[in-house]
Amino acid sequence: MYLLLFLFGIDSIFRIPYVQLLTKLDLTPINYKAKSDLLDQLIETQTSRGKGNKKLMIILGSSRLLYFDADDLRAFYPDWEIYNLSSAVTTPAYYDYNLYRLLEANIKPDLVLLETDPNQFNQNSIFKISNLTFSFDLPYVLKNLDLFGKEHLSFFLGRRLFAIGTYKPYLDQIWRNSQNENLAGFLDMRDKTYQHLLSKNGHGLSPIDHYTEKDSNVLELTSHRTLDWLFSSYQPSKMQFGFFTQLMERLKEAKVRTIIIWPSSSRNFEMLMEKQRIVEEWEKNVDTIATEYGSPVLKLKQDPNYSCSAFADGGHIAKECYHSLMRAVLLEYFRRYESSRL
Repeated sequence: MYLLLFLFGIDSIFRIPYVQLLTKLDLTPINYKAKSDLLDQLIETQTSRGKGNKKLMIILGSSRLLYFDADDLRAFYPDWEIYNLSSAVTTPAYYDYNLYRLLEANIKPDLVLLETDPNQFNQNSIFKISNLTFSFDLPYVLKNLDLFGKEHLSFFLGRRLFAIGTYKPYLDQIWRNSQNENLAGFLDMRDKTYQHLLSKNGHGLSPIDHYTEKDSNVLELTSHRTLDWLFSSYQPSKMQFGFFTQLMERLKEAKVRTIIIWPSSSRNFEMLMEKQRIVEEWEKNVDTIATEYGSPVLKLKQDPNYSCSAFADGGHIAKECYHSLMRAVLLEYFRRYESSRL
């Protein structure tokens, strides 16, 4: 009994935010916390004040849809209130959870912009240490236990009950981080990131802002590096395909207008992807499901309304291309749902 109390006492130390920070200088937890708080804020605002005159758009994506400029969106699309719930390395399960929370609060978006990508369906991705660790709640996990499975439930409960499952008690690492000369700068960046995400409707604070990679050799190098990271141990995830199907069913039942996009990357990366048989199989499966539910995937690399020749690295467009991206999305929206206005 005393041993158990002692262990819980030690674990409680690692629930202190500053101690958690010292275990690993990483912005992942604060990004997920900001998106969770933003979702709560959005639900509270929409519930208490009502929808208002603007249309509501919800963006559900990964880092490839994260860096829209909130001020530009307000200026170019004043009729829309656009919230971005994207985060790094997300999955259909993460998207379904956010949509579930909104619909349970009787909030029906006028448009959901949904990203799809092969890595979101990778059984061997970092889903456990990202989405499962920092998002979801217990009722949702239990409600979808048939999809999550017992292994993911046990992992989820372990991370919720014991902080040291997420924040490792490596004292040498904690000491090194506490003495890091860049610690103050990291703390400032963490606070600015959190405040920016909440004040800018979830649109990200880019660490490189308007940077564009101009060296083709670097684009080639980062493309190979990204491909190796994504597909070195790729296995299709039945769980994520199950969540994707459930997500599509949820959108259809609620009659939520939806645009699903497959974002583009640098030509270097696209050429490497085209050689991957697993990508071809993924594309066929996702196309089948999306089309069945009336929302065919908009593939930006094939869309004549979209153009981008500036990239931050092999796998990510530069910030200047986000203008063309939103323009292509809204043109597709009007083509599908309000063609009389074109």
